[in-house]
Amino acid sequence: MADDILGYIPLLSIVFSSMGVGIVFKDYIAALISTVVIKKTKDIKTGNRIKISAPGVPVTKGDIMHIGLLRTTVMEVGDGERLPSVRTGRLIKVPNYMLISNPVMIYGDTIIDEVVSYIPRPYPDSHLLLNSMREAITGNGHGLIEVGLYQKEDKLVIHGVFEVKTSEMADERSKILRDFLVKSKQIDTEIKQAEPRAVPEANLAQEKAVIIPLQNAERDD
Repeated sequence: MADDILGYIPLLSIVFSSMGVGIVFKDYIAALISTVVIKKTKDIKTGNRIKISAPGVPVTKGDIMHIGLLRTTVMEVGDGERLPSVRTGRLIKVPNYMLISNPVMIYGDTIIDEVVSYIPRPYPDSHLLLNSMREAITGNGHGLIEVGLYQKEDKLVIHGVFEVKTSEMADERSKILRDFLVKSKQIDTEIKQAEPRAVPEANLAQEKAVIIPLQNAERDD
């Protein structure tokens, strides 16, 4: 019996060694298989903007620069309120298996976005607000989808929905918002120079006088 067990030791050693090698290289094997799947399906391509949501890992959003054998290089872009859709200049190396095993949002050539403005009392003409928002969107070269107006507490809320190229999303909301505020006369673009303040002659005389501390003054002996 003991001899039979000893005879299986070499075979068991090979099996466990193979398992050890498999555990060490499982990520590489998964990445290689994922690369084949990515190349075949062509859902994820160079130039796409993607957003990866993986459990326990910060959300990754960026533009695909290169799909390698094991990893994909992504140029990070800001998300949410922090640097929205602006490239941060940081490159992220994403293992290819993460593109297969996790939810991935793939952006198209265009995306639908929204700009919102809150107007306090006294409320201006509603037609002026609606037309100003439409002109601000189309004037910046974007497709107009919808402009809406509703009241929230003591403010009017006007929002414009527009279509923008994914590559041009960087600061389009700010541009549209500024143009809207100017067109709807919510802000004044003229910069008024402050007039020089008149200074009384008595004050001028005091300003010209220089008082020297006693310890530094020359004494007449």
